[in-house]
Amino acid sequence: MCLVVLACLVSMSRFNNCCDEIKSDVLRLHILANSDSDEDQNLKLLVRDRILSDTGEVFSQASTYEEAVAAAQKSLPKIIESARDEIVRNGYDYTVSAKLDYADFNTRHYDGYTLPAGDYMAVNIYIGEGEGHNWWCVMYPSICVSASADIDSKMSSDEVDVIKNYDKFKVKFKLLEWYEELKSNFTLQK
Repeated sequence: MCLVVLACLVSMSRFNNCCDEIKSDVLRLHILANSDSDEDQNLKLLVRDRILSDTGEVFSQASTYEEAVAAAQKSLPKIIESARDEIVRNGYDYTVSAKLDYADFNTRHYDGYTLPAGDYMAVNIYIGEGEGHNWWCVMYPSICVSASADIDSKMSSDEVDVIKNYDKFKVKFKLLEWYEELKSNFTLQK
């Protein structure tokens, strides 16, 4: 029985290491609406479209994660300006803030890819109070910028295997979600 538990732990450790590698190679865009009202949720989507239209080219040209993060940092003023302009254009006066920082995500599915739960670097955009449901996508590799993004060329074969073969890793993803939740709760209690 000890050998079975040990084998499971070793397997989980290798899987967790691969997931950590994925998290360190992905930059996300994370937009939080002012509230959950239909109007605020619709506005969030208009802001999303405007940001992707105005800055998507910047991210689709990044050939490494480091270039994408640098481009995101440099583009924050443009991202805020685009979001503010779209908000005003639609008759609202919400504030907008944006920062490049880590955000916690659950396991997410996106156009044939699955990303494991955990903390990812993200361009976090807050519309007004930022208390509504969020919208997210992957800026690097540029999955949300271009549906034809070649994720395979920007990640290792192990990383691509994990995100493309979700069904194969479903149990491990759930275990990873529990682990991330436990780790987050432990960190908050300190």
